[in-house]
Amino acid sequence: MTARRAWLAAMATLAAPARGQPLAPTPRAPAISFAPRPGTPVPPGLAFTDERGRACRLADFLGTAPVILAPAWYRCPQLCGLLAQGLLEALHASGLPSSAARLVFVSIDPQDAPADAAARLRVDSDYWRFLAADAPAPAMAALVGAPATVRTLMDAIGYAWQPVTDAARLAHPAGAVVLAPDGRVSSLLPGVRIEGGEMRAALRAAADGTAPSPIDRLVLLCAHLDASSGAHDGIVLAGVRVAGGLTLAGLALLALRRRRTP
Repeated sequence: MTARRAWLAAMATLAAPARGQPLAPTPRAPAISFAPRPGTPVPPGLAFTDERGRACRLADFLGTAPVILAPAWYRCPQLCGLLAQGLLEALHASGLPSSAARLVFVSIDPQDAPADAAARLRVDSDYWRFLAADAPAPAMAALVGAPATVRTLMDAIGYAWQPVTDAARLAHPAGAVVLAPDGRVSSLLPGVRIEGGEMRAALRAAADGTAPSPIDRLVLLCAHLDASSGAHDGIVLAGVRVAGGLTLAGLALLALRRRRTP
């Protein structure tokens, strides 16, 4: 046997499963979703702690203007920071005054503390100054709460997430809901990038008590899974590949049209 054949045989032996041991099944995707029901009220009496360590209730943020309520993980290493930036960018691009809404983050991680919430808001405040140095920042708050309290609120807005592995911690959707001043769910802002016009329409509808026009968008899954499981890759990379394929197809079509144009 030549050296090449010996090497190929060795590689085949390593790649083959042990006799009597089937291949490991593909892990199931996490059961996560974001499907709010318009008109559903959030419980105003739910108790939280804000970024300064002060006790507060959800009702403290209702009553004056629409609320952009964003489930968050303050120490999230992936999409959560992009979500906060996307909401601020959309509010700035909406053309509405920053007083048109209050931005309230609520942690879904029971290990987040007020110090983590404060650090999140410092980053967001700095980012707003970068976007609009001359405009006052919107009213913002970052809350933490007991697991049962957080679960009650998330159930009310149709938000489902789940812990996965000790190494990966959480799998959760990315997005926010807009609440009317009376605390009823008005609309969903899915994903981490929201158009200014979409934000403007959502806030005006919430303020007026009307329903915004339906928008069909992808809700990104901010799934923090063990890389060896493949669950995160299977969900997120599939979406990235579809988006990339559509982009390439659009560029090819544009190039073809330009070539045909005399």
